[in-house]
Amino acid sequence: MQIVQRHAARLLNSGEFSYFWFAAAFLFCATATAQPTGPQPWWPTQPRPLPLVHALFTNDMVLQREVAAPIWGWSTPGDTITVTFDGKPAGKAVTNDKGKWQTKIGPFPAGGPHALTIAGAKQKVELTNVLCGDVWLCSGQSNMNWPVRLSQNAEEEVKQANHPEIRSFTVNFFPSLVPLQLPPPARWEQCTPEFARNFSGVGYFFAREINQSQKVPIGIIHSSVGATAAEAWVSAPSLARLMPEDFPKELAELKERTGDVAADYDHFAELEKWLAGVDPESARLKYSTAADLDTSSWLEVDVPKPWEETAIGDFDGLVWFRHEIELPAEWAGEDLLLQLSIVNDCDVTWFNGQLLASSQMKGAIRNYIVPGSQVKAGKNLLAAAIFNQTGPGGFCSMPANMAVRPVKKPGEKPLRPAGKWKAKKSIAASEISTPFPEPKVGHYKTITGMYNGMIAPLEPFALRGVLWYQGEANGPRWLQYRRLLPTLISDWREHFQNDELPFLIVSLPNYNPKQTKPTEPGWAEIRESQWRTVRTVPHTGLANTIDTGDGNIHPPNKQEVGRRLALTARHLVYGEKDLIYSGPQYASMKAEGNRIRLSFTHLGGGLAIKPGEEKLTGFAIAGEDKQFVWGTATIDGDTIVVSAPEVPEPKHVRYGWAWNPLVNLYNKAGLPAVTFRTDE
Repeated sequence: MQIVQRHAARLLNSGEFSYFWFAAAFLFCATATAQPTGPQPWWPTQPRPLPLVHALFTNDMVLQREVAAPIWGWSTPGDTITVTFDGKPAGKAVTNDKGKWQTKIGPFPAGGPHALTIAGAKQKVELTNVLCGDVWLCSGQSNMNWPVRLSQNAEEEVKQANHPEIRSFTVNFFPSLVPLQLPPPARWEQCTPEFARNFSGVGYFFAREINQSQKVPIGIIHSSVGATAAEAWVSAPSLARLMPEDFPKELAELKERTGDVAADYDHFAELEKWLAGVDPESARLKYSTAADLDTSSWLEVDVPKPWEETAIGDFDGLVWFRHEIELPAEWAGEDLLLQLSIVNDCDVTWFNGQLLASSQMKGAIRNYIVPGSQVKAGKNLLAAAIFNQTGPGGFCSMPANMAVRPVKKPGEKPLRPAGKWKAKKSIAASEISTPFPEPKVGHYKTITGMYNGMIAPLEPFALRGVLWYQGEANGPRWLQYRRLLPTLISDWREHFQNDELPFLIVSLPNYNPKQTKPTEPGWAEIRESQWRTVRTVPHTGLANTIDTGDGNIHPPNKQEVGRRLALTARHLVYGEKDLIYSGPQYASMKAEGNRIRLSFTHLGGGLAIKPGEEKLTGFAIAGEDKQFVWGTATIDGDTIVVSAPEVPEPKHVRYGWAWNPLVNLYNKAGLPAVTFRTDE
């Protein structure tokens, strides 16, 4: 079954980072406890320096209002960092021995635009058009990922999406085996048709409702991935501490692959350590960085060409390459796109003595961004270490697949680095016992992977709350979900440093063909687990969407989902205590001879049948044997009476107990009843 991954994998031509992205189709409802043994074929190919201020702090951002909001970043150890807000001192910090600093700023009232300046001894960042408002983290699987442009009435919605006080920050897909410090490159985007078309539909429609009702700016941080199970979004320490008997094999596998699962991992530092370890001479003489290295004894080979067809000969192992590229004066300081042909198997590449990139993608063309700060007029040194274990080695494509051109001038005639390069054979693969370092990248099914790559890098950014639309992938394990979802909530509250962080949960909509039997469990149990979480975990709320699906796995009516989440938020978070925000919720039952009387909360002006329908549907009744049959249900004041001739001594009632139930109980405020069973 098809799922939609991120609406676009945004490859930012910033010179800082690059990703390989593969389109993917996955089975939607796999039980997913067996985790794949290797990473999916996408991972970072270029190192990104830790910035003076974390990547969440950019122009056009929304800063959480009315709290002391954390702000953090990196500089040289011992550097004093000052933060000013509209030119006034707002915070100060000194970097620790690892170069990290953190302070808190505010509280500031809702409004803006404001200017935020972060300055160290040698660096300074100035942010403009900063708003203070409420920031909501939107997460889950594909229905949270579903964009505005694919939602109901999409063309008109996109056209009308001009809301200057709504901003969105989209976290791109990246499953990591260890917690990361920075999310994949992204930026805050203002709500205009250009950008809003790709916003999370649920997130946007929620933000629009809250912005209009509360009159404050709204920021949404969107971090979701289709087909992901909840355990992928929880940190490893929390799973190990709170659910030790549920994922022992997966946690053990994770630790075996990563060492200490809580440790940070610098893949690019590991690469240089590996090279120095297997080839100490290369480190001593600085093959990769020394501009004046004597290469008179090196081989001269044609590039691109499999090295078996050059003077290198039949060889599996490590080979060093060096080449000088003559660049025109007008390219100095410009970001460059460097295309390096197909490489077999793995490469580590330097430009003018600085580590540029690495990829383990055997048989893939290398496309690297050279930051303008490394680019000069005239001679520029390109160095590469290539490790090949089987088959043709080295640069294995056509000369036309090697090019250098300015990023901002894609139409400009490229330079071709193909030709004669210097090469030196190093150590044979058979003599290397330490494997080439593998990036700590997981699979979308790997436990903790989505947390590590897409939630941990956001912490501890100040939030107003969380919107959670997930559960489909955990459907077969609904009983476990009763403990897993509270574990996730506890985990995020701990890491975002807010024990009362509001958590609003979307109860799954109707899906699959219409119900034909009195009970057809399917998603009924996972909905029950979601509702149970709301009843047992403080500061949580439920948005019931049982009537929005129409049997579609990706129902397009995200407007109503956003509206119902907003109703829940307005009551739970914004203090509108008299607001009717939920449909009827089962409270209690009483047996009365051959019938059962049901009582409800959230009457919303009274119980009602869906307009246009004449009698209640969706109720099943059973005796002690739990052999359910269709029941006849009628509204009696604020209660419902259920009976059936086949069940003279009823004990249990179920309502809407199916994937796509035949339900029509509402309150007079027009909100549907939460599906339930009295025999829970």
